[in-house]
Amino acid sequence: MKECAPREGELTALIVEDDQIVCDLWQKIVESHGYSTVSCTTAASAKEAFAASVPHLVLMDWLLPDMDGLELVKTFRVSELGKYLTILMISGKDSPEDIATAIAAGVNFFIAKPVEKQIMDIWLNAAFMHVQDCLQRKKADLALSKIREELADNNLQLEEAIGRANAMAMEAEQAYIEINQIFKTVAGGIILVDKHYNILRCNDSFLKMAGVDRKASQDHKCYEIFPSCLCNTKECTLQRISNGEQRIESEIEKEGIDGTVAYYSIISTPFKGPAGDLIGIVEHITDITERVKAEKALAASESRYKELSLIDELTKLFNKRYFNTHLKLEVERAIRHDQPLSLLLLDIDNFKHHNDTYGHADGDLVLARLGQVIAEAVRVSDIPCRYGGEEFTIILPATSGEQATVVAERIRAGFAGVVFQPNPQETVQKTVSIGVTQYREDESGLKLLERADQNMYEAKQSGKNRFVLR
Repeated sequence: MKECAPREGELTALIVEDDQIVCDLWQKIVESHGYSTVSCTTAASAKEAFAASVPHLVLMDWLLPDMDGLELVKTFRVSELGKYLTILMISGKDSPEDIATAIAAGVNFFIAKPVEKQIMDIWLNAAFMHVQDCLQRKKADLALSKIREELADNNLQLEEAIGRANAMAMEAEQAYIEINQIFKTVAGGIILVDKHYNILRCNDSFLKMAGVDRKASQDHKCYEIFPSCLCNTKECTLQRISNGEQRIESEIEKEGIDGTVAYYSIISTPFKGPAGDLIGIVEHITDITERVKAEKALAASESRYKELSLIDELTKLFNKRYFNTHLKLEVERAIRHDQPLSLLLLDIDNFKHHNDTYGHADGDLVLARLGQVIAEAVRVSDIPCRYGGEEFTIILPATSGEQATVVAERIRAGFAGVVFQPNPQETVQKTVSIGVTQYREDESGLKLLERADQNMYEAKQSGKNRFVLR
């Protein structure tokens, strides 16, 4: 096991792979992305390394000599800091069922072996974004925890002070002094409101949140100074406490005069007189805008990662992983509902010659344009995918083979009419050959794909720029 002591603030990675040659290669690639690494060849040594210094990223194999890799993933996840961990698994077990099992166990990213360095670099870049979001979430969680601790402590002080004032009239003067001190020092805003919504007292922090001076706050109702979505509804905290509730925690959203949005956490408790009669309520208000923004940013980042795992970046169509999963689902649905199901397999004619002649960058423009033609030619319920290289597949639910040929011809003709200009002196038009097939009884999804591939090959052999249905 190689250990490297990370510098403060440096990202660390744990590599778990029993093949030392592969492990050394992974370590070199990961370190080129700026990580300090620790490498292990067994699950036992990986557990020790993880406990000694929780890494930001784990790069691991599924099959380990002393433990199933997914059990090791679960061990990492149940640790206190496991929820902030990014796990990238590289394995030869790459069926849709295996990938789904790995994701369910806690794996964030999955790469099938063997893996090229270019592909590994792409996924390490994606993992780096996830690591950064985890660090942001951890920071936000720590800040929230601190706020809650301070809030609980301040609430305890406030409740104790008010409780003493209520319990013993003889200590009223001392309690008054204590309350004054809390009003001055407590984090957040504090406001006392009587049963008629009049503001009895508030601290400077509340006045700052409300955007008014102390004079403006006098002789005004609370809903006039600090209006919220709870005011004049059955969720009004004064009404709920008047009805017997003892503690209410609320979160509200407020738009300022300048259009900016702020978020607040409000804890409301009864304010009682010496005889125990209800005078009004005490509200402790905390600005939680930064926490809410961090949560929204995290949700947005998770949405990006989900899209990354499903969409081909160049063509904006679904990728091969999505196709493999949904072909099986659509076959099962067709059997269950006794509906037809068709499949198209497309291949760009003479694409290698185009790349060799005009370069891969221009080839990417051809691929992207075909993706647009396909997207414009299919229905919302259809599933267009980039299968790999210059091959594309389209799953057509509730569609017969004859109906599928209409889609095939629409795509063939639409793409054949596109004019490309790889250089100022030359224009080029490209074509596709398409294999069309309809699902047959007791046929697997793999067999359906094989027949589509055979039909596509026949279209190539019979002249290209056409479709074949068998």
